Amino acid sequence: MTHSSQPDFSIISDLLLRNGCLHSPAELHGDLCGQLCAGRTPDLSAWLLQAMRFIEVETLDSAESKVELADLLEQTEAGLKDPELGFKLLVADDDFSLNERMQTLLEWCEGFLSALADNQRFKAGQLSEELKEALEDLEQIASMTDPLEDDEANEQDFFSVVEYVRMTAMLLFSECQADKPADNSASVLQ
Repeated sequence: MTHSSQPDFSIISDLLLRNGCLHSPAELHGDLCGQLCAGRTPDLSAWLLQAMRFIEVETLDSAESKVELADLLEQTEAGLKDPELGFKLLVADDDFSLNERMQTLLEWCEGFLSALADNQRFKAGQLSEELKEALEDLEQIASMTDPLEDDEANEQDFFSVVEYVRMTAMLLFSECQADKPADNSASVLQ
């Protein structure tokens, strides 16, 4: 995987299955995105420990799993920082039914909101009104339970909801990063 590529649902799904985990890769990615948006960027060791807790293992099955998780961290952070807005949610693709894709979107939202839940900034409501409303919308999306008919109108609606969630994550990341003090240590003029 290259630095600029996006995480792949099937690769992370296979990683979880190889390690005996039946949790959703979408939930893992949502949790990671929530941490990054909240300003908690884990170093690689901390991220691997968090991922192993999620997977419910004490050790990963292989070095390949560590590389895939490292790539997930790197690619997700790069995607959120991408000025071209190339960030993508790690949800099931068009090879899955609409209901399966919707389920992974709900799982992504649950992971994302869970990661934000214990952050003081979000508890204190120190966000723009636009983001407060968007996070409330994500809570409603995460609680959806009705199955969808697999038709063109619902496909378009699903695409719109995915795009809304994606842009909410990017906006939240951007707003929270703007509030962080700039790190000028690497920007010495020559």
